[in-house]
Amino acid sequence: MGSLPKEKFAPRFIRKPQLRQEDEGNRLIFECELGGNPKPSITWYRSDEVIDEDDRSFIKIEETKPNVYSVVLELNDVIETDAGLYKVKAKNSFGEVAASINLNFS
Repeated sequence: MGSLPKEKFAPRFIRKPQLRQEDEGNRLIFECELGGNPKPSITWYRSDEVIDEDDRSFIKIEETKPNVYSVVLELNDVIETDAGLYKVKAKNSFGEVAASINLNFS
């Protein structure tokens, strides 16, 4: 994808959420990339409940290029009850966008 417009615009996904495992599956990392101007606020959900940062959950938002953001949710000490539908929502004054990814242990 080419450069994003410099004017203000609603968030949009450049790369939808993907999941990778680290530390033999004890750490899960959900990551996506999106654009937006002004910088969007990011909220992660599991089964429609907001995920707050704590000793197991870490959220990182980093501007990698002008108006382009790397968005990461890291879950540590993963347990079976972490399974479910995860959703990331990005919102600014021009609109919002959301995408989901399912985590199951089979």
